[in-house]
Amino acid sequence: MQIHALTTGVVRLKRAFLFAREGWRRQLDLFLPDEWCEPVPIHCWAIEHAGRITLVDTGETADVRDVPFARFEVSTAEELPAALAAIGRSPADVDTVVLTHMHGDHMDGAVHTRGPVLVHDEELAFARTRQARVMQRILRQPVPASVAFQGMTLSDGPFGAFGRSRALSDDGRIVVVDTPGHTPGHVSVICIDDDGRHIMLAGDATDTVEQLRALRADAVGPKTAVSIATMRTILVHAREHPTVYLPSHDRESVARLGDVMTL
Repeated sequence: MQIHALTTGVVRLKRAFLFAREGWRRQLDLFLPDEWCEPVPIHCWAIEHAGRITLVDTGETADVRDVPFARFEVSTAEELPAALAAIGRSPADVDTVVLTHMHGDHMDGAVHTRGPVLVHDEELAFARTRQARVMQRILRQPVPASVAFQGMTLSDGPFGAFGRSRALSDDGRIVVVDTPGHTPGHVSVICIDDDGRHIMLAGDATDTVEQLRALRADAVGPKTAVSIATMRTILVHAREHPTVYLPSHDRESVARLGDVMTL
C-alpha cells in the first residue's frame, strides 16, 4: 500500500475558526473582523493498493470564492489533475472517489473525476436540506452540479473504537469510519499499512493534531458535543491501534505521513 498526499493550494482561516469561543459568539465571530492565520494546505489523498487507486477528497479549484472566514489561494496548476500528474497519475487512473464531507475544499475538485463520487448518505441528505442550500447560496459555494454524488451507508458495523464503518477494499484494509462533528455526516478513511499501522485520513475531524489533543471544537460544526465525542473516539482508537493521524489542513501531515509518526 502506498498513500500520496496531494496538495491543491492553500487557505487562510480566521483565528475564530480555529480557536472558537464557547457559547453564542462561536459562529457569529466567523463573520466579524479577526486575525488571519498563516496559509494552511488543502490536502486530498491517493491510495494505491491491490492494483487500484482510491481518492479521498478531491481538493479545491481555482474558481473558488472566498468566504467571510476563509481566503483561498488556488491556481489552475494546483488543481487535482496537476496534483495527480506530480505522482505520475491522472484522474482517469482513479478507481474510487470518496469524500470525507461536502465542503467545497474537499469536493470541488470532483469536477475532474469520472464516475460516481461516494458520500456518506447522512452527509448527502444534509447537503440537500433547505438550511444547507441557503448557506451554500449565501457563501456562494454551490454543490458541483456535474458530479454524480452517490450515497454510501456505513453498514459494516464497528471498526476499532468507531461505531460504524464500511470497507472500501476487498481485503478490509481501506475502511470508512464515522467521525461526525465538523459536519453531521463527516467520515474519515483508515488505511491499514503493510506494517499494521492505521493511517487515518481525517478530513476536517480536526484541523490539526493539537486541536485533537486539546479536544477543541472548531466554529463550523453545528454541535460541539458531537465534535468532542468524535475526538475522544479517535484518541481511544489511537491507544488501541498505532495510528498516524492526518488532518487535511495540518501543515505537518505530509511529514507525519513520511515519518510514519503515530499519535
